[in-house]
Amino acid sequence: MPLFKNIKENNCLIGIWELSESLGHFKKKYSTSVVEKINSNKRKKEILASRILLKEMNPNIKITHNKYGAPTVGNGKFISISHSKRFITIILSSNKVGIDVQEANFKSLKVASKFIDLTKHDSLSEDKATLIWSCKECIYKWHQKGSISFLNDIKIQPFEIRKKGEIKADFKNQELTLFYRKLQKHFLVYVCK
Repeated sequence: MPLFKNIKENNCLIGIWELSESLGHFKKKYSTSVVEKINSNKRKKEILASRILLKEMNPNIKITHNKYGAPTVGNGKFISISHSKRFITIILSSNKVGIDVQEANFKSLKVASKFIDLTKHDSLSEDKATLIWSCKECIYKWHQKGSISFLNDIKIQPFEIRKKGEIKADFKNQELTLFYRKLQKHFLVYVCK
């Protein structure tokens, strides 16, 4: 699994790995006990790859999950994990975090009315719809408690897409700043607060 990028910014350590190996490769590198009850080979590969990436980032941290299924690591640190077909991403910080990586695609644009207030975002493209979806996924992971309406509870303020930038969001009476960057055809978005 080649390291694509390691980023240190905003009190966060972010690991990004390009996912190109087979499931068999990961089974040789990490204990398969964490995936024995999982049927999907794709999901097994994602879990094993994320454990290997975390070990590269910090060999002393072990993942557990809270009652909502969100990953936790203890030691006063917070973690969030995301994956696409091409990338695995992990963010670690002493602040609460959420991360998401998504490939820009037509599906986000097709279902945009289910998660975007279309009166606030004109000129909606595949990229913009995907980026908004990714922002909302980040906030959902940051919140760690479920029970969120992407359409009603998370409001993304209008923005212009750049290769790297910040997006403001309103979530349950607080403003959050999300940081994003374009990775090939993907958007990587994170929140750290």
